[in-house]
Amino acid sequence: MQSYDIIVVGGGFLGLSTAYHLAGMGASVCLLEAGDLGSGTSATCSGRAQVSEGHLDDLNILLIREGLARFDGLQEELGMGFEWQRMPYLCLIRSQRLWDSWAERAAVLTPAGIPVELIGAEQLQREAPHLNMDGMLGAAVSLEGLLNPFRFCWAYAQAAHRNGVDLRPRTPVTAMQVTERGITAVQAGSEWLSAGAVAVMCGAWTPQVTAMAGADVPVHCTHAEAYITEPMPGLFHHTYGLADFYETIHGKERAVAIGFSPEPNGTLIITEAVTRSPDIHRGASFYGVTEISRELQRLFPVLAGARVVRSWGAPTAFTPDEEPVIGWLPTRNNLFVAASLVETITTVPLLGEWMATMLLGGEPPHSLAQFDPARFVEVTRK
Repeated sequence: MQSYDIIVVGGGFLGLSTAYHLAGMGASVCLLEAGDLGSGTSATCSGRAQVSEGHLDDLNILLIREGLARFDGLQEELGMGFEWQRMPYLCLIRSQRLWDSWAERAAVLTPAGIPVELIGAEQLQREAPHLNMDGMLGAAVSLEGLLNPFRFCWAYAQAAHRNGVDLRPRTPVTAMQVTERGITAVQAGSEWLSAGAVAVMCGAWTPQVTAMAGADVPVHCTHAEAYITEPMPGLFHHTYGLADFYETIHGKERAVAIGFSPEPNGTLIITEAVTRSPDIHRGASFYGVTEISRELQRLFPVLAGARVVRSWGAPTAFTPDEEPVIGWLPTRNNLFVAASLVETITTVPLLGEWMATMLLGGEPPHSLAQFDPARFVEVTRK
């Protein structure tokens, strides 16, 4: 049986970045991915490195600020470009309550090193001349990042391979051997592999994998749909979203809330239609593309008639308290889990290194105790 220090399950942003850092720290690593590398939720996101929409506690703010700083020089470090750029984000505000809420957020984020400015309707119209201003009070403006998620995954994959990681795409985990000592072996295809620890980093598929070890991790998901348009260069120079985005979709059987970002070639990635689904899948629906288009044209009439090049769907993972799960499972002493990050892309360069440190028995520079999976184990035991 082939043996490794660490087996990483999941070939998206988290798995690839953690494997890269583990190997760089001298560990022998095997990464298992059921599909192609980066083919899960990582490949279906819009590529935004968000900065202003997350939780406002000290740890989340630190992860955003320091994670974003890691992108300076990251393309050179990984040896491959991933179209990284900084771009203003306009969070459109349509109610006084949300204006007040964003004023409070700005008062916390700006002194913490994440500048957020509120602009009124007149300035917003100058910044976004194609926007339908009906009902608009203004916007919260921040400077976030944007990248190509496919190239971001591939940059980490190539760097991990150079560091010696055994990358195994299209190799699903089908079983685990469990004893009192924890996970002793993982079945990947027809082969059994052993490791000192197993790290599960596969997003919405996390519960399916941890169940093989008899562990219940409460990661749930909704189904989100998006599409990309034909190139329309020169029309937009910001990323757009709605201040009422999350409350529009939260708890609904299906709903649409618009956000979009322009790619370097002028295409627009438009999100998102959300539906509840008992199954995890990547399908797109007539409802999704139709309702996204209808809402988009209400906000930006200039886009009427724009052609859709491709549409897709993907699961979006979340936990009961909407915080990530990062840490060792108390019921399985060598099984590590990381899933459901809020600002995933922004924090990947930082958390990949911190999680590699934890997997090798060390402590990260700042405690991640508030993300400990044990908080849910106690609840499920009751």
